[in-house]
Amino acid sequence: MRILMLGFEYLPVKVGGLAEAITNIAEGLAELGHEVVVFTPDHGRNLGEPVERFKITAFGEEVEIEAKKREGNGVTVYSLAGGLLSEPDVYGPSWDGLLRKTVLFGKASAGLLNGLIGEFRPDIVHAHDWHTVFALGLIRKYFGIRSVFTIHRLNKAKIPASLFQETNLDELAPYPEIDPEHTAAYTADMVTTVSRSYLLEEWDFFRHFEGKVTHVFNGIDCSFWNEEFLENARLPREERRRLILKRFDLSDGKAFMFIGRFDRAQKGVDTLLRAIEILSKDPAFSDMRFLIVGKGDPELERWVGTVQNRFPDNVRAITELLSRETVRELYGSVDFVIIPSYFEPFGLVQLEAMCLGVVPIGSAVGGIKDTVIDLDKDPKNATGILVPPKDAFALARSMIRAKGIDEKTLMRLRENGKRRARENFTWEKACKRYVRVYDGRVDRAISFLR
Repeated sequence: MRILMLGFEYLPVKVGGLAEAITNIAEGLAELGHEVVVFTPDHGRNLGEPVERFKITAFGEEVEIEAKKREGNGVTVYSLAGGLLSEPDVYGPSWDGLLRKTVLFGKASAGLLNGLIGEFRPDIVHAHDWHTVFALGLIRKYFGIRSVFTIHRLNKAKIPASLFQETNLDELAPYPEIDPEHTAAYTADMVTTVSRSYLLEEWDFFRHFEGKVTHVFNGIDCSFWNEEFLENARLPREERRRLILKRFDLSDGKAFMFIGRFDRAQKGVDTLLRAIEILSKDPAFSDMRFLIVGKGDPELERWVGTVQNRFPDNVRAITELLSRETVRELYGSVDFVIIPSYFEPFGLVQLEAMCLGVVPIGSAVGGIKDTVIDLDKDPKNATGILVPPKDAFALARSMIRAKGIDEKTLMRLRENGKRRARENFTWEKACKRYVRVYDGRVDRAISFLR
């Protein structure tokens, strides 16, 4: 099968989890024997060798587009440069700049395919997230190719209809403001999202595409998130923990880690900080250690710093960007990872942690609920503990409970987690399901089925 993939991120260009997902899907499909081509903005990275030049008109100006080609792991990647497509800020330089960039990406993608169509006509176009709405719309309009639209996380923002008119897609803009996610999903033949629970939690949106919407779980690369590659792989986990905590000037104790964006909309950092304040009044707090890793909202960063200053023997804030290798060392040493998200379409933290034997304590939402088996619901196969979102008291209670888990149960949770991550959530499984989506051989979400 010939597959054209459209996305705003592709490794090594990475802002969040989208780059990891699109890259692993593309490479996984190539490993299954499919011909995979990716179109993505260059974002000023100058990746690949120039192979095509053409001009487009946009916003009353003529823009010269340069397509650069590179090969990697069986995938052909075309980076599109020129105008705002060469802007280094992937999702900028402003909201208006981003919108113009998406229009340019749409027109440039149609222009590039127009030049390649004699040698490469895709059987399927797979577009990722709302930034590809114009590229998807133009390719569907001018080339009539079957398409799939994947929503990794709903953005829930509207954009001016004039942008569709600028892109020769007037027929998709009947109102002054348009939801680009709804439009892309309406345009596509199939719609997917990254977990079953997220699909159901956001049913108010996805119900509009009942009969052509389904889920495909993301995967995890346990070949990287693997204890064999740790600096002190041969040491017992308790000794690795002691060394990691010492690195951050903390004495030994049960180690809990949060890693992620500091934001108010999703990740629940505020819930964790309130839970730590609640825990501080409990005797169990004395030998509990917290590593809080991330950056983002300045007010949340200040709050994390305040909590560290209040509890210098228990809390460390790490507000610098860490390499994947350093994060792997942390996962390979701490006891528990905290994922207090308000919502989570899929989430990679819990799976990265499980690959390395960390027990997740997470909100019972979206992909966390689909990937973590709760200790209360299935003690034999459990991989972690689930708690209600936005409930600092429940989170505090779960952490005290986790601290007291006996070693035999803890070992079972760790081994169950490793096995579940490595067997159930591979990119190969995800890609095989995507192929069934492309072929129309996949189950759909239907409201009257329970």
